[in-house]
Amino acid sequence: MSAFRRFGFALILPLAAGLLVAAGGEEPIPWPHGDAPSSLELDEAIGAAIELAARERVEEFLEAAEKGEDREHIFALQTNIDLGAYDLERLFAFGDALFAHEFRGEDGFGDRPLPGLSRVHSGVRGGLDTYSCAGCHSVGGPDGAGAPTQNAFLLGDGDRASSANQRNAPHVLGLGFVQALGAEMTSDLGQTRGAALAKAAETGTDVTVSLESKGVSFGSLTAHPDGSLDTSAVVGVDRDLVVKPFGWKGDIARLRRFTEDAARIHFGVQSHVLALQWQVEPDVPRLGAGPNWWDPDNDGVQREIEEGILTATAVYMAMLETPVILPPHDPALRTRWSNGMAVFEEAGCASCHSPELPLMNVRWDEWPDTTGGPPVELNLMRDGDQPRGTSLVRLYSDLKRHDMGEGLADPHDGAGDVPRSVFLTRPLWGLAETAPYLHDGRAATIPEAIDAHGGEATAARDAFRALDPEDRKDLHVFLLSLTREPKVHVLQ
Repeated sequence: MSAFRRFGFALILPLAAGLLVAAGGEEPIPWPHGDAPSSLELDEAIGAAIELAARERVEEFLEAAEKGEDREHIFALQTNIDLGAYDLERLFAFGDALFAHEFRGEDGFGDRPLPGLSRVHSGVRGGLDTYSCAGCHSVGGPDGAGAPTQNAFLLGDGDRASSANQRNAPHVLGLGFVQALGAEMTSDLGQTRGAALAKAAETGTDVTVSLESKGVSFGSLTAHPDGSLDTSAVVGVDRDLVVKPFGWKGDIARLRRFTEDAARIHFGVQSHVLALQWQVEPDVPRLGAGPNWWDPDNDGVQREIEEGILTATAVYMAMLETPVILPPHDPALRTRWSNGMAVFEEAGCASCHSPELPLMNVRWDEWPDTTGGPPVELNLMRDGDQPRGTSLVRLYSDLKRHDMGEGLADPHDGAGDVPRSVFLTRPLWGLAETAPYLHDGRAATIPEAIDAHGGEATAARDAFRALDPEDRKDLHVFLLSLTREPKVHVLQ
C-alpha cells in the first residue's frame, strides 16, 4: 500500500495463508501478482485508512465552525514550490485534495452570467456540471471513469441536449506516463522537422521526410529552402507537430492545462495563470468580460486556483497508479485469454491500439508557468502510488488522431479545428473498470464499442464481425484483463 493513496472503497477481503478464500469452499484463489499482504501489512493499511477518514471528518467539522478551513488544503503558492517548501508527498496531498474538493461560491464556483448546475453547457463557458472532480471520476474506484448519467454536454445552448456534444469522463490513472510519451513523440517529430529544414537550406532543394515516432506514422512534411513548410501531408496530429495525449479530441498536451481547462469548464473556476493572460489579451468568450483582470468572471473571487495548485495537481495525476493486465486464474479462461490476445492482433485492433510504447526517459520535470522557478522533478517508475509502470508502457494506444467515421462523429463542430469524426485513440489500459465506452458513453459493453467503430477502423471492425463467435468471446476475455490492481479500501 502506498503512503500517497487515499482510501475510498468499502471492501475488505478475507485472507488466509496468502490466499483469497473462494465462496462456497472451492479452492483458494491466489492473490494477483504473487503474495497477498501479510496480516501486519493489512493492519497498517486499514489503520492508516481509518486514521485518514477520522482526520477528514474532523476537517469537515472545522470547516463548519471556521469557514475557509477546507480551502487551505487546495492553496499552494508557486513561489513556495519554487523554494522547495513541499516534498512530493505534500504536493500529491494538495492535488488529491483538489480532486476531492467540493467547490462553492467562496471558491469561485460559477460566475454571474452563468446559471447554477446545468446538464447542458452554455457555449464555451461551461455547465456547470458538478461540484468536484471526484464527482465524475469514480467508476471503478478512486480517480476512475464517469457513469453515463455524469456525461457532460459541451458547447450547447444551455437548454437543449441536442445542441451539445456529449462527453463521458475517462479514468485518470497512469497519466504521468501518457504525458511523458506525448512529450517524447513531440520531440522526435520536432527533430525530424528541424533536420529537414536544415538540409533544405543547405542543399537549396525541397526535402520531404516521413514523420514517425515510437513506430507510429504521422504522415510527412516537405521543407523548402526559404524555411517554409508544406504540412498538408501531416496526419493524426496538429500542424505544429505537438502530440496532445489528453482529451477525447487529443487537444491538450500537459496535465496542468488539463486541470485548468476542466476546472474552468465544469466548475467555472479560473486559474490565476488564465487571469494573468487575460490581463495581456482578454479572452472574453471563455473567461468573461471583467472589468478587472484579476477577476475575469466578475464573481468577486480572485485567484480562484493558484498556479501552485496547477503544479501540485499535475504532479498528483502523474503519480497516480498505473493500470495493469490481470489474466484470469481459471485454466480454461486463461486459455481463452491467451487466444484473445492473439485475436486482438489478428483482427487489426493493434494497428491503432498499440499494445506497447517505449518511454526513453522515466524522469519528468513539471515546470511552472510564470515564475521562472525550477521544475518539480519526479521519477515515474519510482515516485507515487503503486503499482508503477515500466519504460515499456502497456498503453494500448498510438496517441494519434483517427477519423472514426460519421457514425461516431459529434453532432456539432467543436471549439477547435479537429473535425467532428476525428478522435484520439483512446488508451485501453484500465478498460475493464471504465464502462460505459466511447467518447459519449453510448456503448454499454466492450463488444458494442468495437462494433460502433468506423472510418479508419472499418477494416478492424469488419474483421471483428467476421470472427468465429468463440474467438469474439476470447477477445472479450482478453480485453477484460486490462484493469487496475485490486486493493483493500476502507470507507467510513
